[in-house]
Amino acid sequence: MLSIPAELARIGLDATPDAMVFMDASGTIRYANRRASALFGYPQDQIIGQSVEKLMPEHFRSRHIGHRESYVSNVRVRPMGAGLELFGRRQDGTEFPVEISLSPIADGERALIGAAIRDVTERKLAEDELRKAREAAEVARTIADEARELADRANQGKSRFLATASHDMRQHLQTLARLNGTLRRIGRDADVSEALLQQEQ
Repeated sequence: MLSIPAELARIGLDATPDAMVFMDASGTIRYANRRASALFGYPQDQIIGQSVEKLMPEHFRSRHIGHRESYVSNVRVRPMGAGLELFGRRQDGTEFPVEISLSPIADGERALIGAAIRDVTERKLAEDELRKAREAAEVARTIADEARELADRANQGKSRFLATASHDMRQHLQTLARLNGTLRRIGRDADVSEALLQQEQ
């Protein structure tokens, strides 16, 4: 394979959309592309030669040293902190969520570790909005279910009321109809017949 001239490799690394940092086994940064400088807010000359822990929140730094040493003893291509929330720290102290992929890089006899760092703030915000929308939809579904249950109970109550009212009214009307039938049989007078007709109506 043809080797890539060093300047072309540097231009290519500077053109990548992700921040790229190369460090040695001790965690000292040996190269950082322009995107790393822009992402973390440091001039390149203030990143190179520094410990990689400088780019992370202080409360993660001491724990990270152990993780870094473990990685150096078993170097392989892998995402960093699988299943964990990872954060970077800018020069101004602000923290932001990141994804980091690690790769071993041979530099002559020296082994380096390459870290591709991606700011995932926008994705996390979108995920948070989606989570909130799902929660709101769940609340709306719960409210709709409760409203449906209340409406069902109201309908059942109305049906029971109407059935009871109908039964109670029918009893009185049936009694009245029987009374009218009996009076019709025994009363032949025109006034009684007229009164019975009005009562039946």
